Amino acid sequence: MTVKAAKLLALGIVLWTMGAHATIRVVQKKVSVSRALAGHVAVLGTEEPASGVTVGLCSPDWKKIIATTKTDDEGHFSLEKLANTRLFYLRVSAPGMDIYQLRVRIEKHAAEELKIHLSVAT
Repeated sequence: MTVKAAKLLALGIVLWTMGAHATIRVVQKKVSVSRALAGHVAVLGTEEPASGVTVGLCSPDWKKIIATTKTDDEGHFSLEKLANTRLFYLRVSAPGMDIYQLRVRIEKHAAEELKIHLSVAT
């Protein structure tokens, strides 16, 4: 095998490995309703609390991170909401998990806190 062929093979293996563990971006189409920018993150299928997960408050185009926090040992998080805003854009991510994006509308009479279920990246 020539050096050039070996380099191409190595590059192919690296790209395949990266693709095999790619994270899917899950975009929730419906708008979630909550009393606050707080909630609980669990692993889909097991209901185990997801600790250390990054929860980011994003701009409406999802390109700018305005604020971030991490979930605690029980999977809970809380972010300060901006004044005069009722619709928020959250991105929830953790290594080895699919990225989850959702829109949240804050309403005084909303039921419970947010419940977010992350799935393991495939």
